[in-house]
Amino acid sequence: MKKLLLLSALLLLIGSAFAQQTLYRYFNPKRGRHYYTTNYNEYGSGANGWYLDGPQCLVFDHDDRGLVPLFRYFNSRTGDHYYTTQFSELGRGANGYVFEAKACYIARNPGPRLVPLLAYFNRSSGDHFLTTSRDEIGNGLTGFEFTSTVGYVIPVDRDADRARDKGRDFYRDHH
Repeated sequence: MKKLLLLSALLLLIGSAFAQQTLYRYFNPKRGRHYYTTNYNEYGSGANGWYLDGPQCLVFDHDDRGLVPLFRYFNSRTGDHYYTTQFSELGRGANGYVFEAKACYIARNPGPRLVPLLAYFNRSSGDHFLTTSRDEIGNGLTGFEFTSTVGYVIPVDRDADRARDKGRDFYRDHH
């Protein structure tokens, strides 16, 4: 059974290898908000008050066996974006959030080369935060509480990790 599960996960990754795309993380210090997108051209290296934190992880651009959509919602009252794989959680919209789009697709279950995509929430700022590293938010970003493992993604390489670290340092310096 373990071999079958491992083989299925491996086939999922091989079959979807060419459909991988980068999920970029942006931060807006004026608004105290994070934003995630696969469209680099949306804010590029930074625009309209948004600063590129760097690549967050690799995700998939289409539905495939073992993948689930990552839904993006927006609350215009608070300026917050919320991400979930559970459409039933907010449906077309609830609690001030409006459904925007399927941001991308991520793996539902752990597998080879995959790491958890972790969700955090800061009650005082109302910001939702996603990361692949528990160490990133650890003691450095106060006020954030772990809420869930959203799904599983492919980690980025070391150069991208350094870019994300610069973004984290920027965040810390501005909070």
